[in-house]
Amino acid sequence: MQSMRALFATAVMVLLIVANAPTSQAATGLAVLSPDEAAAVHRVVRYLNDLSTLRARFVQVSSNGTYAEGEVVVERPGHMRFEYDAPNPVLLIADGLNLLYYDRDLKQASFLPLWETPLWFLIREDVQLSDDTQVVAVEQGQGVLKITLRNTDSIDAGSVTLIFEDSPLALRKWELVDAQGIATQVSLINPEYDVPIDPKIFTYDDLQIGSGTRRQSR
Repeated sequence: MQSMRALFATAVMVLLIVANAPTSQAATGLAVLSPDEAAAVHRVVRYLNDLSTLRARFVQVSSNGTYAEGEVVVERPGHMRFEYDAPNPVLLIADGLNLLYYDRDLKQASFLPLWETPLWFLIREDVQLSDDTQVVAVEQGQGVLKITLRNTDSIDAGSVTLIFEDSPLALRKWELVDAQGIATQVSLINPEYDVPIDPKIFTYDDLQIGSGTRRQSR
């Protein structure tokens, strides 16, 4: 069970990092990007801001041998559902105000105001860029665009590589390398972009929440 929860945390971490892609070398202090590389980074930023919804199955594989599948649904602004298949009991829901972490087996939930989480930067109406993320590498070729990012506030935290299908640009997978060198790759299966989403999937009134519920606020 612990390894499955670690997989969940890894995938969510990647989604959080996506939103903090930098705009330029001046903002991050990274080495000079070529004009083509800088243009690629800006294309990714525009892509994230233009994206309204995303729905996909995913397959997650780590170099330590762990494996998981599930479904992710995003509707900007403010909504996301990230759910693993059984036997992993974890469900994550952002409802526009709060972030819910729910354990189906224990019937326990934790709530956190959405704007207090890094997730907010991804699903807010305007994806804004910060000065704490560094572009480590930009690779382009054969219809694929890869951008590797690292958090400059925590260099030891590892890096994430976003992998896009190009022409047209579309997010297809990402790979996270953590501080221990473990690589976790999440591939989107049959992703659908800008499709209608049932708003009921971002509610949690039907969940059985027990006494272990925790709410955090300012």
